[in-house]
Formats: sequence, structure tokens, C-alpha cells
Amino acid sequence: MDISLKYEDYKILVTNKDNSVEETVEAEISLPEYMPEILRVIKVNAEPQIVSCRLVGERVTVDGACRLLMIYTAEDGCIYSFSQTRQFTRHCEKSEFADAIDWNAQAKVSYVNFRATGTKKAEIKAGINIQFNVYAQHLQQILSVPAECKVEKKESHIEAFSLGCKKTKNFSMSDTVSLGTPAAYILGTRATAVITETKKINNKLMLRGEAVGEISYVNSDNRSVVEHLIHSVSINQIVEVEGLEEHFEGSVTLTVKAFDVLPKGEHGNSITAVDLSFGIDACVTMWERKNYSIISDAYCTETPVKLDKKDNKFLDSLCEIKDTYICDNTFTVSGEGVDCVVDSTGEISNLKVSCKDGDVLLEGELCLSLVVKDTAATLTEIKKIFELCYKKHIGVSNDSVFCEPQVSVLSVKCSVKNQSTIDVRGEILVSGSVSGEISINSVSKITEVDEPLHKPRLPVTVYFPECEEESLWDIARRYNTTVTAIAEENILSGETTENLKVLFIPSA
Repeated sequence: MDISLKYEDYKILVTNKDNSVEETVEAEISLPEYMPEILRVIKVNAEPQIVSCRLVGERVTVDGACRLLMIYTAEDGCIYSFSQTRQFTRHCEKSEFADAIDWNAQAKVSYVNFRATGTKKAEIKAGINIQFNVYAQHLQQILSVPAECKVEKKESHIEAFSLGCKKTKNFSMSDTVSLGTPAAYILGTRATAVITETKKINNKLMLRGEAVGEISYVNSDNRSVVEHLIHSVSINQIVEVEGLEEHFEGSVTLTVKAFDVLPKGEHGNSITAVDLSFGIDACVTMWERKNYSIISDAYCTETPVKLDKKDNKFLDSLCEIKDTYICDNTFTVSGEGVDCVVDSTGEISNLKVSCKDGDVLLEGELCLSLVVKDTAATLTEIKKIFELCYKKHIGVSNDSVFCEPQVSVLSVKCSVKNQSTIDVRGEILVSGSVSGEISINSVSKITEVDEPLHKPRLPVTVYFPECEEESLWDIARRYNTTVTAIAEENILSGETTENLKVLFIPSA
């Protein structure tokens, strides 16, 4: 007898994230003649960005740049800054990357060291951690048996999410902004991007959102004052995603990989406008909701068969998180009293994600850097670390729950409560998908066995159930007949013996 089997593909997303390399960038600062000597260094920054990320064969390569910035005061009490940009190229190579369907990279600062080598010279050294994220598609075959094939099968029906498409698309945006007050020096830059709406059109995605760029700069008219500019640019972008279909479900997250601020409209020694340029990654992950029939047991009434089984994993729930978490804190400052907060920045580190009892828990640290002016008019950098604990009930309680959130700092606002106390309010965006996974042991292969088939000698066997409700499937399998034949013979509508004292089992 020919046992014809069919298979349906179930697509699984495999994430390879344990790939990171360290890059060291260095700069030897020599201040030009027109800049005054260093009295005291206030702060040293490293601002890395990813310019491009490409995959060739088994190697993922990134090109990036890192701006090394020194902020200092001189004898005149004014604030000055000087920066140098260093290019870098790094790669990560693994054999499994050859099957990748998507890839991207992130760069974060590990450390920044500074050493003054003279009144107008210094050395800056920074460590950059580059994280490579590589994604592959694994095909899991789900066995099905055609109706014409005389194989009895025990099935369960589930609704699951099969991978539809996964792709990171990059796009750029720019805008020119006039400064309210002229700038002498750019001190710091940061940017975020938020998506508010997505719409699928054929194999294209229409994205709507907002990119927000923030810069801090020294006021050209009063060089002891730091100004802030926050400028938003509307995102109305169409990106083409291969394999995308309108019925897919999923998420899109935006990450600013590069943010350049270029002086424009310089008037004398002042900057009156800047060009803001954003390089943004749109990370698209889409799923297809489908129904699957899972065979957990099978046998044949005409020939002995052998079953191979394996555990199959299915994504059977999917939901999205898009939430704003507010981190409110207060801390005290020792030494001279604080007059005002000149500048403040924050970033997330040591992020850990866990899922339990239908809750998603994010724990980490908000690393805060403030430049404050004390009552003696001295500028000082203060670093503080605050614990983060975000909890969201999502109601998914499967065998395993996974969440890969994107967590970014939207804003950090600091205010002086009194001369020894500072209030901090951090606005943090948490977005991403939460998926529930179940594991089902199922039949993966049915093979005919070359041995005699044992059938009942009588056309009908009288059977006395051993308990109140026995499974008709177990009885039919034991006597090599069918559930349908037993049910019809005994006029049963359920899947058990239904408290029958006697059961008549016909041969198949």
C-alpha cells in the first residue's frame, strides 16, 4: 500500500544576537590658535553612529563614525567645545549568516577616557560596542495525510502565526532649522524616532511618525549660557518590503542610526541655522495567521506502520506594546549649592526582559549625565544611575513568552528643587512585539512496516470498558479498526464510551 504524505511549511524566525565586537576610537586634540587654553574640562562625550550595514556571504560589515567631543571652560568663564570625528569599519563572520534574511547593527559607548597633555592638547579614547543582529528563516514541516489515504489520524487544530517577512529598511530625512539665538559651539546632539501609523499597500509599507532631533549649544552672545533646540520632522515614508501581503500582522520599529548636525548660515563667528540629517532604520517583522492540523497519533487498518515524532514549536499569540514609561526621581547634591542645570542626557543600560504569569517585566538602569552650574558659577558634570522597572500585563500565558522590546529615551528633564536637590523626569518609550510559543509533540513521518498485520478474527468483538469513559481512539487503535466504525455500531456521538457497560467493536 502506498502511504502518500504531504507537508505544509511553517516558518520560524531565528534570531542570532550573540554577536558583538569592540572598536576603539582615539583622537589627539590640538586646539586651534583662535581657541583659548583649557582651564577645566567639564565633559567628554563619544557619539557613535552606524552609517551602513551590509551582508556578503557569511560576513556582516558595518561602516560607522564616532564624534569625540570635549567641552571645557577657559579663563574668561565661557564654555567651549572641540570635536573630531573618527571613521571605523568592523565585521562579524559566522557560517550561519549565509542563510540570513535580515540584518542590522547597533553601536553603544562602553567607556570614554580623557587625558590632558597640555593647555591646548588632550587625548580622548573611547570604546564602542557594536552589536550585530542577524535573522534567519527556518522551515518546520507539518505533516498532513490526504483523505484518500487509509490512515487513521488523531488531530488537533490550532491557529498559529507563521513568519511572513522580516526586513530592515533604511531611509534618510533632513531639514534646516533657524536657531532662536545664534550659536558659538555645538555641544551635544541626540535624536529619536517614533512611529504612529502603518498602512500596507501591496508590498509597500506607508509609515507615519515623527523624528525628533535635539541639540545643545553655547549662546554666541553670552558664552556662559547653554541653549537647547528641539525640532521634530514629520515622517511620511513609503518603504518597499519584499514578500509583504496586506493580511499580514506584525510590527514596525524605528531606530535612529545616524544623526548629523551641520552648521549653516554662519554669520561671523556665530551659527544662525543648522541642517539636521537623520538616518533611520525601519525594522519590519510581519506574521501570517494560519490554521494548522497537528497529527499527534496515527495508524493504518490495512498495514502496520511506524511513527516518527518530534516537538514542533508554534507562535500562537501575538500582541504589540507601545507605551511611555515615566521615571521620576529626586537626588541630593553635595558640595556647593546648585544654581541651575545647564544640560542633561540619559541612556538605557543593563536592560533585562522577562515574561511571567502574563506580565512583561523590563528592568534596567537610566544612566543620567548632567552639567550643572553651582552657586559659585562653576560648571560641573554629575552622573547618576536610576533603576528602571516597567511592568505590563499582556495576558499571554503560553509555554514560553518572548518579548524583544525597543527601549529609548525620549526626553530627560531636570529642575532644581532647591540648592541641594534636583528633580529628574525621564520619558522612556517602550515598543515591540510580545509572542507566546507552545510546543506540541506531533507525528513527523509515517512509514509502512514489512510485517504481518494482526486483525480480530471475529467480525464483531464484545468489549467491556475498563472505566466509565474510555477514549474511542485508544480502543480503535488497539483493535485495528476506526473510531467512526465503533461510533456507528454503538450509536455514539462523542469521543468516549459515554458510561457504556458493553461496547461492540466491528472489524475494519
